[in-house]
Amino acid sequence: MTPANKTFKPQEILDDPAAFAEAASSGGLGRKLALLRLLSGGSVEVGEIPHSIEERCEWLGRAIINEMLDRQQKVDHREHWVIAEYLNNLGFEIVHLNTGSGDISTRSVSVERKEDDFLPSLFDDRRLRQLGAMREEAEFSYLIVTKSYQEIKEDVMMRDVNERILLGYIASLCAVGYPPLFIPDKHDAAELIKRLVDKIEDDDPRVYVPRPKGAKPSDYRNAMIESLPKIGTKTRRRIVEAFPNLASLANASVEEIMAIDGIGKKTAEKIHRILHD
Repeated sequence: MTPANKTFKPQEILDDPAAFAEAASSGGLGRKLALLRLLSGGSVEVGEIPHSIEERCEWLGRAIINEMLDRQQKVDHREHWVIAEYLNNLGFEIVHLNTGSGDISTRSVSVERKEDDFLPSLFDDRRLRQLGAMREEAEFSYLIVTKSYQEIKEDVMMRDVNERILLGYIASLCAVGYPPLFIPDKHDAAELIKRLVDKIEDDDPRVYVPRPKGAKPSDYRNAMIESLPKIGTKTRRRIVEAFPNLASLANASVEEIMAIDGIGKKTAEKIHRILHD
């Protein structure tokens, strides 16, 4: 059985009211967010906070929608339907993701999923380069294999490949920062991906930044900057380019912080408030 969701062409939606009605009435939350992104240009006007309860309810609704659009939660249309349908119902838009973005992508997270193509990647150096490209696209990236390690070992035996080669490949993945997570059940994998995204996108503080060992002043500076909301390694490097020390960052205005690529108004205001309150 496959899901009822179908891919749709943006121009068809814009030109044909019947096509829009069909697309909007089927599929999950992700489908509706994708349609809203198409029609609104990617954001919804929120405006100032009103005074009446009724207007505040409407304002909060728009703010919630805007936040969901801003999270850029996407799943590739070639992904297995169990994973795509589960995530689509939770607000992930089904789109075409390019190489380097993984199979599931959000504002801060990329996830590459492997199954029967895990073993062929043993003999293809492009796979490691692809994972490296993911790290450039997202602050946090992961590799999930929807087969058990025992199944992978059996596949290795059937291909007459020495198990030591498999172990060496897994060691290489761990060395470059991608220890594979073996989760045979696709629904469990999809649920883990969703929880992983929520943990990174929603937690405050989002991640634990360890105290550097044998550190220089710049190491402490980097650790403190990365502890700020929604700031990972990639964005921290951009901040340091603009503000080489904490004093210059603390003296920066909201507008100057917003000028850094990857930092929006909300994040800039929160960083400014943290540094001054």
